[in-house]
Amino acid sequence: MTDHRPKTDAGFVLVIVLTLLVVLALLAAATATSAERAIQAAQADADRFESELAMAGTRETLLYLLATQRQTVAGLTVNDSDSAAAPIPPDDPDGFMALPVGNEIRLDGTAYQGLGNTRFSLQDDRGLLSVNWAAPVMRQAFYRALGVPADQWDGLDAKRLDYQDQDDLHRLNGAEKGHYERAGLPPPTNRTLATPLELRRILDWDKLLANMDDAQLLSMFTMTRGVDLNVNTAPLQVLELAPGLTAENAKRMVELRRTTPFVSLWQVQQTFGIGMGTGFEDGLTLFAKPSGNLILWDRHSGARQLLHWTLTPMEPNGPPWRIDYEVILPRGNESDQAVVGSPSTPLFSAPDTPGKQG
Repeated sequence: MTDHRPKTDAGFVLVIVLTLLVVLALLAAATATSAERAIQAAQADADRFESELAMAGTRETLLYLLATQRQTVAGLTVNDSDSAAAPIPPDDPDGFMALPVGNEIRLDGTAYQGLGNTRFSLQDDRGLLSVNWAAPVMRQAFYRALGVPADQWDGLDAKRLDYQDQDDLHRLNGAEKGHYERAGLPPPTNRTLATPLELRRILDWDKLLANMDDAQLLSMFTMTRGVDLNVNTAPLQVLELAPGLTAENAKRMVELRRTTPFVSLWQVQQTFGIGMGTGFEDGLTLFAKPSGNLILWDRHSGARQLLHWTLTPMEPNGPPWRIDYEVILPRGNESDQAVVGSPSTPLFSAPDTPGKQG
């Protein structure tokens, strides 16, 4: 017998089968892509968590070291069991306990490797320009460096003081609430500035600092009380403001102290001329203040934060330190910044590889 059924039925079934195979292949590809994206997202979350954990661990480790280890003219000691934080004792009037021991973390903004991908730097407050307390000659040098005419210096000082005092009486060339209202600016807070970033809120200071980003501002100024300048920790841009010091000598000082910190102010003055004959001789020091900046950043992501710490060992029933403020900094080129290595302490040693003996 002859089969008279259309032969197109077999072709139709074949098309259906092929279509189903294509659909299944596309679904499999989509599922694989979604799974890959999910794995990548999970890995990114895990990396982010590890980064935040390493940054937090580095932060707390450094705060612990600052509170428990003594400091020398070279910086913060890290593995001296006899170097508990304490002032120079009465039987050491010449400060021999403050001589370098060779394992210090420098307090001049030098970059170090922390935990994981975290890097950090410490900056002593005495190395920065204390806006409200620094010698007038230092503030005037700052104005001069920014090209401010000398006849405007007193006005900048007056506006800074008016912004912080508790009355509405303005000084000569100063500014109070009415001046800010006419300029369309928020009124003065009538309290002491809490962070260097508040300088941008002061009339005329906002224009003065327009070309300085937040990182530059925080790396140059401090709000802590102090008239001394630490020649062992002051960054170059602050050292260059010191009277009697040329830009060339300021660079030489920074280069020399990287190898050997200064241990004699007389030698510094005789060699570089800093402060000589200007009345600023008594405004110099070799020792750090128990407060400063800690900057942390991730080598890969570029995430950065700054916190200002103050040691409080004598505070009754209180912690050994306090955090005065924290700032999230814009991402910069710190990922390319050279580091001098990890501090020579097991607290910053790399974890052992699983399955291997240390």
